[in-house]
Amino acid sequence: MFPKLESIIHGSMDLWEGYLTHPFITGLADGTLSDDRFLHYLIQDTLYLREYARVFAMAMYRSSTMEEIRAYYSILSFVQSDESTFRLRCLQEAGLDSAAVDRMDFCPENRAYCDFMLEMAEQHGVIEILMAILPCMFSYAWLFARLTERYPAIRESRYWPFIEGYTSEAYADDCRSWAAFTEQRLQQADAQELARLGDLFRRSSQYEADFWDMSYRA
Repeated sequence: MFPKLESIIHGSMDLWEGYLTHPFITGLADGTLSDDRFLHYLIQDTLYLREYARVFAMAMYRSSTMEEIRAYYSILSFVQSDESTFRLRCLQEAGLDSAAVDRMDFCPENRAYCDFMLEMAEQHGVIEILMAILPCMFSYAWLFARLTERYPAIRESRYWPFIEGYTSEAYADDCRSWAAFTEQRLQQADAQELARLGDLFRRSSQYEADFWDMSYRA
């Protein structure tokens, strides 16, 4: 359906497969992940989403067509709505709100990931920005769909309210829309260009792996 994009994703699939057996992820699936580790993840992810939104805002500013502006605006709206009730409740139970989290420090792995995305937004074009930002969105859809298949009892996990949003049809629709948007911009890319873009996509996918490691080491 999206042959050029799928070839790029395929080049990072070994990293994505590794996510499935990561102890942070399996702990989410069976509910054994400690509260401290999940809270650490939520704090760092909230900081990450702030920078993620900045990347989309910068991309929207640099867009040359209304189609691109609308596309980036849609994902910016998605990032804003990602602060689910469950996420906010977990932070509030720890005595935190958005303002408190905004004053907290980035872990080095998180800072490196965000700096990579911001570099793409500041110094490169639309397609490079997409390679930096899409592994987060696409890998969450892929990962939690596979987890739901692999762990039938996942719906009984205390973390299911967090996982559920990434397995919804609405989230899948968003991913398909962005895949179509990206595939359209890959139409003129030859094999050499696809290899270059695949390297960027893989760098971002490695940052995702580092994020899971960081979260588990809380």
